[in-house]
Amino acid sequence: MTDTRTRLLKGAVWIALGSMIANGIGFLNTIIMARLLVPEDFGLVAICAAVMAILLSLAEMPLSETLVRHDAPTEEHFNTVFSMSFARGLIVGGAVAALSYPVALLYGDMRLQNILLVMAGSFVFAGLANPKLALFERELVFHQVVLMKVGEKLFGTIVAITLALVFRSYWALVLGAVASDVARIVLSYVFYPFRPRLTFSKYREILSFSIWITLGTWIQAMNWRANPLLFGAVLPTNILGQYSFGNRITNVVIAQLNQPLQRTFFPAFSRVKNDRQKLVSAYKRVQGVACLWIFPFGFGLAVVAHDLVALVLGEKWMPAVPVIQIQAIILALQATVAIQPIAMATGDTRHLFFRDLRAFFIRWPLILLGMYLGSASYYGMLIGALIGGAVAVVINIIWNMTLVTQIAGIRLREQLQLALTPAIAVAFMALVVWLTGSLWEKPPSVPLEAVRLVSLITIGGMAYVAAVAALWQFNGRKAGPELEMAQLLKALFTKASKFRRTS
Repeated sequence: MTDTRTRLLKGAVWIALGSMIANGIGFLNTIIMARLLVPEDFGLVAICAAVMAILLSLAEMPLSETLVRHDAPTEEHFNTVFSMSFARGLIVGGAVAALSYPVALLYGDMRLQNILLVMAGSFVFAGLANPKLALFERELVFHQVVLMKVGEKLFGTIVAITLALVFRSYWALVLGAVASDVARIVLSYVFYPFRPRLTFSKYREILSFSIWITLGTWIQAMNWRANPLLFGAVLPTNILGQYSFGNRITNVVIAQLNQPLQRTFFPAFSRVKNDRQKLVSAYKRVQGVACLWIFPFGFGLAVVAHDLVALVLGEKWMPAVPVIQIQAIILALQATVAIQPIAMATGDTRHLFFRDLRAFFIRWPLILLGMYLGSASYYGMLIGALIGGAVAVVINIIWNMTLVTQIAGIRLREQLQLALTPAIAVAFMALVVWLTGSLWEKPPSVPLEAVRLVSLITIGGMAYVAAVAALWQFNGRKAGPELEMAQLLKALFTKASKFRRTS
């Protein structure tokens, strides 16, 4: 367990360092795109991305996760996964191409057809992904994966910004994403050379694990990816663009910090899946760290969103502020439970399907109710839908915690306690930032306004750390997520210092 813990800590350090770099690049890309393009451009791409996501979900299978969980995958397993991935790419790419014209007619904008055709070709190419990358996750070695993530993000950003500067068109968003896909595939074979061959000899074994997750993914896509399709059908494109941009910002700042961390959970849980005591210990440790890590970013972004958008983007993007605030809080709250990795590690994937089905029937009625209550204006419908979705998230979080209790025997009270310290700390952080911002009047010049924003963020971070430290002292300085987080940050700073010295 010590070796696993050491590897998990090293993996978390690499992921944290890589996430900071990749998220910085992604945030810069999003801000520059928002400055150069208009909300309508983001709205067009959001509709196409939603169509792609839903069609992708119909052929989605957790192929790499099957390899991670398998006790001894062979070359036949890797070749089968490659073949299934490529077949999926051909099927989804062909479906997107076939639907491009009907979708464009449905929304009354023929520009959607060309965007979808380009995305279809990109997804066919993405089906060539290297399955050997799963070996890195199996061994909890993540630095190659992180370097690949940073490389693809950097290449896609360079392409997107260049095209936006030259053409000022939505094509910068589309082709930037395509460039990232191409870079990811190429780099996957650079970091782990592999010569695949087409075979489906192990497909039954792979499907036996993935079938419930596949069914759940269909429901997830309709639940979480269909928002732009509904909003695009009833809201003006510029309002949809505000939603899409707000979503992008929260994903760059929060989701991209949480998702890589979640990637360490599944292989770590898989290693101890047959020892209930070790599994419970591992879950409590990593889940506590996840809350400590994600909460300040999520709630912190919600607090400074207004000042951030006003300073960096100006008035045309101010309607996106409530979107950012609501979505940031939602993503932070979702970090309180990790049902997906623990259910996959223990093979309880049937639970995940019924979890997704239940979430669908809770979330969409609340979204539609929110839109109805806000129907006095288009913008009111958008905000009503987001609030309805937020209420659904809270309900489903509690329900997911009960599933963790069923799978691992961790009581609901114990799970809630993991989030108690970061919850109190972010409340104190928000209060300090709000009071400081109220006393510090907004300066007349942009440089001074930037200084004020950076100072508020710094003060908020210091307040959060101080609150966590005080609560740890109050609780008797017990071993727990606070110590794990301190060790993680120490290792991160050590790694960064070594990197600076060698460079």
